[in-house]
Amino acid sequence: MHHALLVPDILDHIFKFIKADSDQISSNQTFAALARTCSALSDASLDALWSELRSLYPLVSCIYDNNMKLNDEGTSEINTNAGPDLSVFHKYAYRVHKIELSGYEGGWRATAVPDDLGVFHVLRVPTPLLPNLTHLAWTDELSLALLWPLLNPRLLSLRISSFQWSRKSTPLLLSKIRGLCPELNSLGLLFYLSEGYEAIAESCLSRVICSWKKLEVLDYSPVGCECILSLSALSSLRILRLRIDNVSDLILPPNSLSFPSLHTLQFQANSLATANSILQAMRSLPKSIDVFLPVYQSGNVGVETVEPILQPIGQNASCSNLEQFRMNVPAFLSGSTDNGSNVLRPLFLCCNLRVLRIMMTPLFLLADDDLRAMASAWPLLEELELFDCRNLYPMAPSHPLPDLNLPDDPPPVPPLPVGFPPIPPFAVMPPMLSLHLDATGPYPDFGMTDPRSSRTAEITFHGLISLLEMCPNLRFFNLAIDATKLDGLRGDKPGSGVCNRLVKYPRLIDSHISDPEAVARILLDILPELETIWGEGSPGPFTDMFNPTLPQGWEQVHERIRDSKAARGL
Repeated sequence: MHHALLVPDILDHIFKFIKADSDQISSNQTFAALARTCSALSDASLDALWSELRSLYPLVSCIYDNNMKLNDEGTSEINTNAGPDLSVFHKYAYRVHKIELSGYEGGWRATAVPDDLGVFHVLRVPTPLLPNLTHLAWTDELSLALLWPLLNPRLLSLRISSFQWSRKSTPLLLSKIRGLCPELNSLGLLFYLSEGYEAIAESCLSRVICSWKKLEVLDYSPVGCECILSLSALSSLRILRLRIDNVSDLILPPNSLSFPSLHTLQFQANSLATANSILQAMRSLPKSIDVFLPVYQSGNVGVETVEPILQPIGQNASCSNLEQFRMNVPAFLSGSTDNGSNVLRPLFLCCNLRVLRIMMTPLFLLADDDLRAMASAWPLLEELELFDCRNLYPMAPSHPLPDLNLPDDPPPVPPLPVGFPPIPPFAVMPPMLSLHLDATGPYPDFGMTDPRSSRTAEITFHGLISLLEMCPNLRFFNLAIDATKLDGLRGDKPGSGVCNRLVKYPRLIDSHISDPEAVARILLDILPELETIWGEGSPGPFTDMFNPTLPQGWEQVHERIRDSKAARGL
């Protein structure tokens, strides 16, 4: 074996490649093979193999395999002549650093978590069971009382989701967690609360959460205004995610929330009034804001819906702090439209905006001048997405999606669509915040019309070229472009020298198209590094709801792009 493999930094780099280039089962098989075949790499491979678990079943297996023997009849039975041999269990238990206890392993329910913990209890395995555990996700509506054997002073991240609030036991159990895990810097508390327990829960949660002065990440279901206002005591908070499910609106006093270290604010609001109140309450804006207003709560509203969300941002004295804004308002409307740049004008004061991703209905009407106004307001823009939710129901296409032949190392794709909270630490999924839509027909009966047929003004390639010229850092866009208007763009240099080499995976497939050959030539001139026009957000989490197909005409564009790159040896 080469001596370079004994250098820890090099070995860590190789192990990262193993984890990144394969699924969990394949990477675990690779680490297990390394541990068995190379003594020099055995310890490091075992550390990588056991560092993250999705159930306690592998650890229970260590005890089972080491304490069962064959009897005379050839069946297994426990060895009762001596106490349990825990040597193999301890060999691996101290290597576990992260665990997500959903009770599922490899897609199948391997065993129930309470049964696994029951084995440790019956055998009197010393607690904490995993002394070096730093990240724990507690899901599947498991009782809080079962947490205790896993809590330890080294724990840094704890996520407790989907548990039922109990009037007496829950406050007692939550208050004790603080003493067992004093160093937590990441906390998730998502639960079900029965009617009548709001006052008790509000007081308890505020007291427990604010006792961790070092909290940097909080994923939380507040039950009242006090639960939110009390969070200002967390001066180290960097990421705040709120899921507000209250029936009534939460109205906070203006400028009542101050988070000096806050970088990211993400929230699911129960109403438009609550969303407006939260943004009005922010004394200063963080660098990133993500707003989600669920379909079933946003109701039948018009373009003016977004104004109460955007106006507090533009009116905030610190609006220049904002670099990323994402909003998801998938309300189904009767087809009302408005000028998009006028709707977004409150954000024009956010001069440092780098990411703007809006997923909503109603339909934005954008012309080339509107896009130029937006580009002028946000010269640092890197990502621009204005996605009409009705495009989740594309026109029934007849052509299958061609093979994309993407490179082996595509750019990272956000874990969730626009407006959805990102995946929490150590890849634990939050409660689903999306609406399942039946796509058996092109459009459901929501009084909607085909967005392509209702547009009276659209961006053309002239506007896109201006955007690329005025925003040189742009690396992704998802815009509906009228690709039928090609006046003045049929020459050898349709972009007139404008060239962006950062954009590789845009989304263009919702656009009208008439001349695929000319469109492909334009795209290759202004986007020479283009890999596909079926890019990120195509069409988000609903991909499996209809056949992955390209609208007619765009498959020819894709073929031209692919052939051109092949001819140039790219």
